[in-house]
Amino acid sequence: MRVVAILEVDKEKLAETGRCIKEEMERMAHSGIILRYYKEDDKASDYEYAAFVWNADKQGYEQAGRPVTTERLCRERFAEYVEKGWFMDCYDTSRVIFKKRLVSVLYAGWEKIKED
Repeated sequence: MRVVAILEVDKEKLAETGRCIKEEMERMAHSGIILRYYKEDDKASDYEYAAFVWNADKQGYEQAGRPVTTERLCRERFAEYVEKGWFMDCYDTSRVIFKKRLVSVLYAGWEKIKED
């Protein structure tokens, strides 16, 4: 099984232990948790926003359109979709919730592919 995790490191608290992140990850390696790659970055993640509209047929919220990078754009796009009548009758546009999610893009170093 493979699990990809994003870690937030409190550098001050880590410094109080007298160890660095590589040393901490080496300790975790004994449990099978292996650090493949890491990069210090203040902005490795960002949020994206989407509107979710109630679908009466399915009795649940469904994402309306694709995610966007700002809450304002999300709300404006939803309002435009409603104004132009782009929702099918099964959608109750008076029941909308806006959600955000954290998105992180991770890239590891390139590895050479073994030739057959």
